[in-house]
Amino acid sequence: MSIRLSPRLRALADFIPAGAVPVDVGTDHAYLPVWLLQEGVCERAYATDLRPGPLARARAGAEEHGVAERLTLFLCDGLALCPPEAVDTVVLAGMGGETILGILDRSPWALDRRLVIQAQTKLPELRAALVERGLAIQDAALADDAGRLYLIWLVGRGPGDPEAAVDAPLLEKRDPLLKPWLAEQIKRASKQLHGLESARAVDGEAVAALRRELTRLRALQREVLQW
Repeated sequence: MSIRLSPRLRALADFIPAGAVPVDVGTDHAYLPVWLLQEGVCERAYATDLRPGPLARARAGAEEHGVAERLTLFLCDGLALCPPEAVDTVVLAGMGGETILGILDRSPWALDRRLVIQAQTKLPELRAALVERGLAIQDAALADDAGRLYLIWLVGRGPGDPEAAVDAPLLEKRDPLLKPWLAEQIKRASKQLHGLESARAVDGEAVAALRRELTRLRALQREVLQW
């Protein structure tokens, strides 16, 4: 029986083209690579996790679904043991923006691969850091998974805009999830700004950056509300 992916994982899978050789970092149960192998999207896949327990579950799942011989698992932090020449796509999902950036900085070869990124935190900071490293957001999607919205990026080499309020592809697609996602982001950023402004030692640079982000998000919200 084929694995049924959650909406978030399916959105990640949609950015992995046929014939790709992906590595899923922090794979946990390895649902994504197992599904890609089962469905014939990929002939071979890799996955990493820094905890033995999840990796054991990933191995058991791969064996249960008959793809164990085509899935290589590594017990390591990030991409530490993954051979650069083996993969063309790196999936970094379900972790904070700082963690994702740390993994990329420790394995800079990954910057020259197709990146599929779903960050849980610090999206503006991560976007700016990716641009500083010569990367650009080439496509984007939103997924509603059990009432929670997730933003997925397809990232590759090219010029990008660190000041973009949100990714242009979401506007071009008129993604129906963009309205609730913007409302959620504005609420979160407003709460963060209030906290920063109320602190005894005010971080002026952080406050200014968050105000700029809020201004952009609100401008985009006004545009989207006119659809």
